Amino acid sequence: MSTIFRKIFACFSLLCHGRLFVLCQAISAAFIPARFFGLNKQIFYKLQHDNKPLVQNLDEINIAAGNESTVVEIVNDLYLGDPAMLKLFENFYQNGIEPYVAKSGEKVVGSIWLCTGTYLANWGSYDSWLLQIGIEPTAKFVANVFVDPTWRGKRIFPAIVDFCTSTYRDSEFYSCVEELNIVSVRVHERIGFRECAIAYYIRFGQKTYCIFTTKSEKGNWKRKYLKLSRGLAANISLVEQ
Repeated sequence: MSTIFRKIFACFSLLCHGRLFVLCQAISAAFIPARFFGLNKQIFYKLQHDNKPLVQNLDEINIAAGNESTVVEIVNDLYLGDPAMLKLFENFYQNGIEPYVAKSGEKVVGSIWLCTGTYLANWGSYDSWLLQIGIEPTAKFVANVFVDPTWRGKRIFPAIVDFCTSTYRDSEFYSCVEELNIVSVRVHERIGFRECAIAYYIRFGQKTYCIFTTKSEKGNWKRKYLKLSRGLAANISLVEQ
């Protein structure tokens, strides 16, 4: 009985926080088989620069850009040596996506990957429904954020972002979070990321549609409607045309 009450409380909490779409996702996932129907919402963020450090010095943490051997360290320390993750991240590295890592001693405790030029936003996996997100040529897209569970809440992600923004002082920074990941949403907003676009995915059987809304500098929202094909990336831009 207590489990039922917890689920009911969680639903009311989502409603109170204005997360109606997330509530619909949770209900549809609970009662409708995924092969028939699915919903997903991704929030795209742009970092608002104010030239202030996001965190004070974390003396016990060393942050640096990664290299080819770092990819293995990331997978071993954060993903328990998962061969599938190793293959995925090796592919990222070979395609010019830069890893940045936070270490405590010799152990990797957090990492992010920076994409330049475009970013592949996916729902499900990288061979399913994709949006190829265009950004400014010098901008960076923060992707695949992961922090060791025992180090969460210790400002690892803001510290890595600080390091990257000081490295690329003239670059804009973007990020993307599924709205279901409420903790990540709150952390992004706390350190200065602000909504610049939202992607709503709706799947009926083998047909998937996306409503992509972008926010202009004046605060106006523009909508684009896309029909997505499995395994093929649809192009969309976060840069105001």
